[in-house]
Amino acid sequence: MKRKKLSKLVLVLIMLVLLTGCGSNQSNTTANNTNESNSTNETATLNTDITESDTTGMEKLTCSREASAGSGVDVNLDYEIYYQGEYIQILHSTEQVVTDDQDTLDEYEDAYKGIYKHYEGLKYYDNTVTRTNNSVTSDTVINYGKIDTDKLLAIEGEEDNVIKDGKVKLDDWLDFAEQFGTKCE
Repeated sequence: MKRKKLSKLVLVLIMLVLLTGCGSNQSNTTANNTNESNSTNETATLNTDITESDTTGMEKLTCSREASAGSGVDVNLDYEIYYQGEYIQILHSTEQVVTDDQDTLDEYEDAYKGIYKHYEGLKYYDNTVTRTNNSVTSDTVINYGKIDTDKLLAIEGEEDNVIKDGKVKLDDWLDFAEQFGTKCE
């Protein structure tokens, strides 16, 4: 039973990383430079807010995806895509797992931290993992307009990646995300 639960967790996290790994701008407890301790849950807190000045001249698309992580576990997956012309400039993803099962929350928190550790020190790829008594939230911002895409591709690999010639086309990301049930408005 525990193995089946862990398999579901791994599958959900792989899909999350594939969608997020296509563009964001901020760091996690282990993913970037400006970490500060959060005494209530021992995770780092970063400013993953996107200001109006960050997005001047860009259009915004809001997307979400439904996912299942088992009975008693709610998963909320939301994406804000800021783009100019046909290219994504900033991707902001908020992924939240909600449950009263502390073991499940431990697994997700550890998995998120483990995944984003690979991005540590990568400028313009920022992630914050926040734990409460009934949720784990991964908040990621990737600034595709500024990030070193060669370094990003070195982490993620080029196969099945939406980064082409150092940029992410909005249509390519949308086609990719749609395969996993993402809906945009």
